[in-house]
Amino acid sequence: MLVSLKRVATAGVIGLLALGARPSTAHAASDPEWRISYTSPGFPQDGLAEVAATGPNDAWAVGSGPCCGRDQRKILHWDGVQWQTVTPPPALPKAFYPDLRTVAASSPTDVWVFGSDANSLVFGHHWDGVTWQTTEFGKDVVIRDAVALGPRDAWFIGTTGLETGEKPIAEHYDGDTWTTFDLPGNPTAISAVAADDVWAVGQANGDAAAMHWDGRQWETAALPKPSVGPGVRVVSSDVLATGPDDVWASAVLAKNGLEPGVVLWHRSGGSWQQVNIDAPEDSVTKLASDGAGGLWMVSAGVRPSADLLHYSQSGLTREAAPVGSAKDASMNAITLIPGTRSLWGAGELVLDNGKSAAAVYRYDPAS
Repeated sequence: MLVSLKRVATAGVIGLLALGARPSTAHAASDPEWRISYTSPGFPQDGLAEVAATGPNDAWAVGSGPCCGRDQRKILHWDGVQWQTVTPPPALPKAFYPDLRTVAASSPTDVWVFGSDANSLVFGHHWDGVTWQTTEFGKDVVIRDAVALGPRDAWFIGTTGLETGEKPIAEHYDGDTWTTFDLPGNPTAISAVAADDVWAVGQANGDAAAMHWDGRQWETAALPKPSVGPGVRVVSSDVLATGPDDVWASAVLAKNGLEPGVVLWHRSGGSWQQVNIDAPEDSVTKLASDGAGGLWMVSAGVRPSADLLHYSQSGLTREAAPVGSAKDASMNAITLIPGTRSLWGAGELVLDNGKSAAAVYRYDPAS
């Protein structure tokens, strides 16, 4: 079923290849190449939730903080030289303590950032290279993730019906109107290759599942069930579509909280297969291409600081997220910089004084 929704808007202006199922043991990289590219001063509850890049000279990171101003929206922009703070567009008049959690971009003139306020009012800001346009989605929507393919082709996934019973949805933007599609599973992440080749992951009938949009409808694709202990749930975490019939998906294990153990699937040859990785103490939450047929993964939640796992034909290597002089580091998102083998990461540094600093991380290969 689909429902066409015309949203209320206001305007503002600002000055891998398939690597098979061979187990591989993670070992520390001999030449760490992740580094801290940007940090904010330390504040309570200051951090970045998501990062998107359209090329070497254009990237965006969004988040919230510092606590506890009435407007907690945080937008950073990379111009090829440095990260700079962007003044957000005017907030919706009724927004109360708004922040930002999701960003998606297809070019420097097509950027979406989504957020909500303390009263669950959901909104999106669109940047066309000149002005910001703000769209209100109301209080009945939860946005989990988004992807932008062009000025007339964007998606976000989430749920609706908070008061009457949550229903999973995908909303599509055609340059004028947001249209709501029912999803066959409760989604957590989305990634796209083309307008008729969009993937999402989530939960369907209690199991981790993949969902695919073929240009006409969303359909569920079952993921192979991993062998887990009693009472352990497999919860989808991320999806990465790197090309036609080349898709990665990950999940975390949950029981009484996050449980260690990597769950990773790869789709090629028209079917999904589980990829076995010997990293029993890790929990993979985010995925990104390495630009050379390999895969970067964030391991978070098991240890105080995040680790970065790199999976390639040469095996599995590990780098600790850089912490500088901080206590530990979290990485909430990673993304490949198009046209390169470099990546951006976004998160926060936990400081000894109990405050945190919004942080952008950068990876550049040695050669």
